[in-house]
Amino acid sequence: MPVLQHRLAIAGVIAAAAIAVPAVALASGSGSPSGKPASPQACAAGACESKASHAAVAKPAARSQLAALAASAGISTDRLQAGLAAAKQAGGSTAAGIAAFAASTGVSHATAQRIVHAVFGTQAEPSLTAPAAVSALAARLGVSASAAHRALERLGALSRSHGVDPASPAFAAIAHGLGVSPAQLAAALPAVKQSLAGR
Repeated sequence: MPVLQHRLAIAGVIAAAAIAVPAVALASGSGSPSGKPASPQACAAGACESKASHAAVAKPAARSQLAALAASAGISTDRLQAGLAAAKQAGGSTAAGIAAFAASTGVSHATAQRIVHAVFGTQAEPSLTAPAAVSALAARLGVSASAAHRALERLGALSRSHGVDPASPAFAAIAHGLGVSPAQLAAALPAVKQSLAGR
């Protein structure tokens, strides 16, 4: 795993923890996992000290990771957290979660996808080039199955690299390759997703 992806994955874990765990739980980092105070023997062995110091380090680290993610998206940390909360409520690392983050924060779909995937991870989705998806796109746009398959392959690659943004030149190039407008291709994609969901 490249170093950048590894760091983003770590940032995602920390950011998700900062959102999911109540502030009260973060503040009380010196207790044991069961919530009971550590035994005197454990404290004598330095366990209390190490847990307290770990909590003291983890909280600023989580804040700095959130700040870094917010800066990379060009938004405030508060706005980032509101967007992540909206994404989580909409299903996390899903199309609905990404759309909710974008709507809440006002960032582009590609930026929303990058941030949501960094925080919540990526979920395995059905292949865009599944026969049902190819048939759905071909029927919706009136193109051949082979042309639909090529377009869906390109859309899949675009999704993995930059995110599918109907306003992007890359999306327009895929649409023009099919002999349709970007708006027509965008309008056909819900049918493709529906065909995958119904497999």
